[in-house]
Amino acid sequence: MLDFNLPTSGFAQPLVILQACHERLRRMVELLIPLREHLREHGADGPAKVTASTIRQYFENLWPLHEQDEELEILPRVRARLRSRNTVAAQHLVETIATVHEQHGSFEPLRRSVMAMLLAIETGAAQRLDDPAVQAFVELFRLHIALEEDVLEPAYARLLTPEDLQQIGCAMAARRGLPWPEAAPGAGAPR
Repeated sequence: MLDFNLPTSGFAQPLVILQACHERLRRMVELLIPLREHLREHGADGPAKVTASTIRQYFENLWPLHEQDEELEILPRVRARLRSRNTVAAQHLVETIATVHEQHGSFEPLRRSVMAMLLAIETGAAQRLDDPAVQAFVELFRLHIALEEDVLEPAYARLLTPEDLQQIGCAMAARRGLPWPEAAPGAGAPR
């Protein structure tokens, strides 16, 4: 699934791309609410099927890439920068990173369940979404996005070096199969 909403800065500014990914994630999550209402009134008609397909494709194709960007490139670098800092603020960031990592893992069963429901809507096999599962999914992602945007993103801007950002951008481009001129073999997060 091509994403035509990438910032014009490209991968030279991976934190801008990260913010755009969060905005796209927010839109896809929030689309579940009007979809649920639409299904109650109209069933799995054409617009409902297209919306279900759009959301499902995002979470099956683009969300995993975003999660890998964070887990493989960004969070390890930030953790590495925090190791030498013995402050309350640094400890809070380490704890927040651990929480975000746990959230990434805990999303998977619920994500699979919601994706199966969306596929059933797409194919006409179902006419409704499971309200508790959708509400839990929406709430989890709302909390997750807020935690990342309010706590972690400001830290990324402070802690990541220009070299980190270049390597992160190269890795993001490579993960998406896109050529990026500054891509260097072996660019990856510190271990």
